[in-house]
Amino acid sequence: MAATDRMLLYHQSLFEVKIPSLDIQVGYFTQVQGLSAQVDVLEYPEGGRNDYVHKLPTRIKHTNLTLKRGLTTEGALLAWFQKTVVQVEPADMSLTLYDTEGKKVQAWSFAGAYPVKWTGPDANAGGNDMMTESLEIAHQGATAQ
Repeated sequence: MAATDRMLLYHQSLFEVKIPSLDIQVGYFTQVQGLSAQVDVLEYPEGGRNDYVHKLPTRIKHTNLTLKRGLTTEGALLAWFQKTVVQVEPADMSLTLYDTEGKKVQAWSFAGAYPVKWTGPDANAGGNDMMTESLEIAHQGATAQ
């Protein structure tokens, strides 16, 4: 097998989120959860057949994304969430993974994305943990770029 035919594995480094149609800077994130999709299955028992059940694929269900990062003074995440409460504006969103050298590794596009939950930092005056914020985003589907 030639060196170019080998599958490369990458360390997680940084995720960048862009929403071109909205006039906000969403930024970089250190953690993204929920990159998954699942096909729902309809079980259909056929009359007179007791030895099996037909399993038919129906639709793809996408889980919500959760974006996490260290707390900053930039308030675009909370502003986008608050705007959604008044009038939701689904927007196309892209998520790009960069390696430790800043090179693009993989990118995904999400149609009809909008925030459904914002979580601010837990306050603990005696703690040493970094303060973080997270944003949960619903969407209509993902495609690899």
